[in-house]
Formats: sequence, C-alpha cells, structure tokens
Amino acid sequence: MDFEEIKSESREKNVKKNRATMIALFVAFIAPVVIAYSAYFSGWFQGATKNNGELLAEQDVLDIEDFHFVRSNGNLITGREFETLYWWLLPIDPTTCDEACLKLNTYTVNQTYVGLGKEARRINQLLVLPTGTDAETGKFPLSYSEFTNVGVKALEKTRSGLNKDLPANYIYLVDPLGNIFMRYPLVPDEKSAPGMSKNLRTDLLRLFKYSRLG
Repeated sequence: MDFEEIKSESREKNVKKNRATMIALFVAFIAPVVIAYSAYFSGWFQGATKNNGELLAEQDVLDIEDFHFVRSNGNLITGREFETLYWWLLPIDPTTCDEACLKLNTYTVNQTYVGLGKEARRINQLLVLPTGTDAETGKFPLSYSEFTNVGVKALEKTRSGLNKDLPANYIYLVDPLGNIFMRYPLVPDEKSAPGMSKNLRTDLLRLFKYSRLG
C-alpha cells in the first residue's frame, strides 16, 4: 500500500467518524427538539391530549430576543439567560390589570411553580411591567420594558423577523430556545386561580415528557 492509498483510507475513516459523531449529536440534542416541535405543531397536543393554553400559530411564534427586558437594577436580561430553561412570562399593563389583578396572577403562577417540586428547576418566571411603573411585586422576578398600546414593544431589528409587539396581559410559555409559543389568559378572579394553576401545570409536565430541553 503506497502513501496515497494510506492517506485516502485515513480520510475515509475520518469521514465515517465525523458522520457517526453528527448522528450521535442529532440523537442527543437535535432529535428531542424535533420531537417536541412535532408535538407542538403537528397536532399531538390538539388531539386526545388537548393543550389547555392557546398554542400560537407557527407564523406567530415570537423570539424572546425580539424584546428588551431590564431588571430593576438596570441590567439587561440577555437572550443567553433565557436558554436552557422554560419560562413563564407575564407582560402586564397596569392600566388594564390593576394591583389586585397583578398580585392574583403572580401569586397563581408562583404557587404553580412551587407545586412543581423538583421539576421547578426546569422553568423560570418573569413579570414584565412598563418602564417607570411603581408596583409592589414581592419576591416575584421583575423586569421592565417599553410598552405600546398593544404590549411589549418589539425591537427595530428582531431575531424572528416579524417585528410584532407582544400583547400584554397574558401568561406566556417560552421554550429554552427562546420561542414564545403558548399563552393563557390572565386569572380573572380567585375562584379561577386553582383551575388556571392546574392548566399551567398539566401543559408544562406534558411538555417535559416530550422534551429533554430545560
């Protein structure tokens, strides 16, 4: 066997090794995402196991990096912070959701979070208020953003390319890739809180079952 044959054989082995590596990466990381999104968008959740939240149409799914969220200390929450975990996102407009409304909804979401037990490590929660708002939110994670009459104002250049504002007064579910893909109406009164908490929990645990993300 001459030197050129040895080099050719070596290249062939490297190609096979690289192909095997790519397949392994697909199985470990990409396949779970594909399976989860098949569940979202091909109707698995809309069949026998219907989702409780409103699953946004694929063309309406926004990216978390389409918006700016600033903590009360002035630090911008980067897109990287939203990676690896699911999020419950609550953009609240105080002109249409007063203090009692805000407290009821943050309490409901937080109680749901606490009730997840060890699974709570896979999700975070974040309240979003208009910049300059003075509100009592307790220990619920808080951020500020610029609002329009619709909701959270989109950046001029968005990652999704949709340039759509995020409507306020919903509880959104965000996946670890930054996709805002499901939403729930705010809890209107205390009687409705247990039902909403159950809906949030059921959808989330079902999602955890389909995906290893987060």
